Amino acid sequence: MVPMEMGQLHSRKQHSMTRRFLSLFFLLIVLAIGVWMVLHRQFIVDQITVWQFQPGKEIVALSDDAGMNDHGTFLFYASRPELQSAADFNTNCQTRESQSIVLGCYVHNRIFLFNVTDSRITGVKAVTAAHEMLHAAYERLSTSERDRVNKLLEIQLAKTDDQDITDLVALYNKIEPGEQWNELHSLFGTETVQLPDELEVYYKQYFTDRSKVVAAYTTYHRVFTDLKSQATTLQDQLSSKKTLIDNKTAEYNATLVQLESDIKMFNQRAAAAGGFTSQAEFSRARTDLMTRQSALVALARQINTLVTEYNQGATNLNALGIEINELNQNLNSQSQSIGS
Repeated sequence: MVPMEMGQLHSRKQHSMTRRFLSLFFLLIVLAIGVWMVLHRQFIVDQITVWQFQPGKEIVALSDDAGMNDHGTFLFYASRPELQSAADFNTNCQTRESQSIVLGCYVHNRIFLFNVTDSRITGVKAVTAAHEMLHAAYERLSTSERDRVNKLLEIQLAKTDDQDITDLVALYNKIEPGEQWNELHSLFGTETVQLPDELEVYYKQYFTDRSKVVAAYTTYHRVFTDLKSQATTLQDQLSSKKTLIDNKTAEYNATLVQLESDIKMFNQRAAAAGGFTSQAEFSRARTDLMTRQSALVALARQINTLVTEYNQGATNLNALGIEINELNQNLNSQSQSIGS
């Protein structure tokens, strides 16, 4: 046996320690990666989903039209958004409230959008896309961040004068109890023009230009508000005109009765000997009756003109009602599905 020298023994110990250090180092790296993967599991799933997702040009356009930034688009694509016809959409998106119109939904990490084709309100799709993307964003907030955002939303709700949002909150509390802040998170982000600085900074995580989606909402929403405003104005005008027609007609009828009575009396006097003391008195009485008769004819013409205007207004109001109903039908996947 050849005896081992001290240098060789020392070298082997160093190699052994190095191997142990490297093994421990790699073990720590693996553990760190494992911890990071657990803590960022959702991001990893999202990233893999986005890599695999191939958005069509319409989906890409919705992201652009809504003013989403890279992170907002990432969350949108991670939800594999899909534009669907009424039948498919109703299968994926269901509501428990028959009076509500559903345009999109975020379910099982998917975004489904009803493919509204009415050119007057195409902007509704971009708004709905952003609305649902914000649901995906809200779901991914940490507990502490969600609490902070909820507080900001609560403050904004307390001072909002937007009746539409107030009504929607009441509806959501009815059909989706406990989802108030989640819904407000999407509503304020897509429909409110001016928000407090802290909320604006928060939404910059998802939008390059939030004003784009708000403008899209304002544009398509104005189509409805303008039509409803026109309908309300016409309804008020018709109500006033009807009152005027009724008053004028009552005036005409009373005047006609009195005139007919006075003409009968005039004829009786004219037929009786000495009914009028002179030709001048006769002429004056006759002229007065003819003047009153002409005024009554003019009143009748005025009433007929008012009736014609009323009928035209009623026709216009009916046309507005048909247009409003048509727009609502085009937004309602349920009605389209039933009619198909």
